[in-house]
Amino acid sequence: MRRLTALLVGLMVLVGTVPIAVTANGVNASVADVTLSPSSPAPGETVTITPTIRNLESSNGSLEIRSVALRGSGFGVDELKRIESVGTISPGSELDVPLTYTFDTEGKRDIRVFVYGVNTATGNAVQLRYPVTVNVRERHPQLDIKTNESVVGVESSGTVTIANGLDTPISNVELVVDGRTVEMIEDRTVFASIDSNQVQTASFRFRPERSGTQPVSATLHYTINGDTQRTVTRTKTIRPDGLREGVSLDASPVGSGEDRALSVDVINQGNTPVESVVVTATSDNATFRRSIVEEIPAGTSESVRLNATLTEPMANVDVAAEYEVGTRQRTTTTTTELRSAPGAITLTGLDVVRQGGQLQISGSASNVGMTEANSVLVSVVDTEQVTPAFPNKEYFVGTVPSSDFVSFDVYARTDGNVTSVPVEVSYLVDGERERQTFRVDVTAAEPAVPVRPNQNANGGGGGLFGGLLPVVGVGAIAALVIVVVLVRWYRRGDEEI
Repeated sequence: MRRLTALLVGLMVLVGTVPIAVTANGVNASVADVTLSPSSPAPGETVTITPTIRNLESSNGSLEIRSVALRGSGFGVDELKRIESVGTISPGSELDVPLTYTFDTEGKRDIRVFVYGVNTATGNAVQLRYPVTVNVRERHPQLDIKTNESVVGVESSGTVTIANGLDTPISNVELVVDGRTVEMIEDRTVFASIDSNQVQTASFRFRPERSGTQPVSATLHYTINGDTQRTVTRTKTIRPDGLREGVSLDASPVGSGEDRALSVDVINQGNTPVESVVVTATSDNATFRRSIVEEIPAGTSESVRLNATLTEPMANVDVAAEYEVGTRQRTTTTTTELRSAPGAITLTGLDVVRQGGQLQISGSASNVGMTEANSVLVSVVDTEQVTPAFPNKEYFVGTVPSSDFVSFDVYARTDGNVTSVPVEVSYLVDGERERQTFRVDVTAAEPAVPVRPNQNANGGGGGLFGGLLPVVGVGAIAALVIVVVLVRWYRRGDEEI
């Protein structure tokens, strides 16, 4: 009895592992083939198992298929799927019968296809069997999500890399990025197909709505083997920072002469870029061009030049920068002063000394401008009461750098009661000859310090004779001059007689 049981079990195992063809009862039929779509389904994915049932021409009648079932291998296994009233197959024909099923977990599945039918010519029952192995694997293209550092309320960006490691192309590819507390600005990318072992990158843009940990998910929808649709999702955690604003301005005058401008540094001290920056300057005494900067990254600065046209030598200027940070519009301001300050010569440190009948005027030609002055000439102006005198009627100073000076000396004779002497300064600055006349006050002119006679070795006056000797010497010289004049006059009189 045991030998008989073992023999029956062995026969059952053999039948479960090879296709069974039935020739009894006048029907020559078999399950010719079974196809799987997809060939390697993923857990939770519906797989279509399609047996091809063939009724050979040698059959004596048609085969009516009353049901087709899927069962697991072994004894006592529940039926997985069954369909009824499939149809009739005439001799020499075949019929495909698709059955669908979903496996929840990974693993190798050995199942059997059972076909239950009737020979329409004889009414006898017909049963066909076919073994099928299904490999259930979690295989999808790989997704890798990367994002830039993000700030609450500020647009940021990221990428999703799709790597198709499957052994077949995927088509109708759609990638969608989403987040529960993230506003998606650009979230969808479509590819017609991605070949096997090919990599594609999709970009997305988003704006966090709050700080702290929050998920961002990328879901890939695609088709494999032309008709099987699959979906895979990957999630990445991001940590947006709170928004910190901090934009300041530093304005300073630049240029020279008529080419004056403001140099403005826009400094972004915040933790996010500022965009659409418009820098302007306003003044009652000047007009300015504006400047536009597309973006200034966090922790950097941008310098702009605002060319100016001044209507007065000096202008108080209000400088402003309007910009966008996130979805907000902001403005920051500062003030500065702009002067039209080309080279300009003025006379400083004047000193007037009277020497006999003329005046010595000395001082400095000082450049109070911001550019050098060239060909600087200081001269005494000839008037009815003032005449330029030797040795220096005029003094050529030459070049005076900005914020520097050069000394000079000029001489003048005066006639009558003169309180001031006109002194003219002419120079070249920015290619233009400038002239200016200064009135030098001479009322407080001091006489030149006289040269004192030699003192004795003791440094004193030398007593009575020390004080009288100079007087006697001067008198002797004067007497000698008178004698010479009288002698010459006497001789001239004799010649005339």
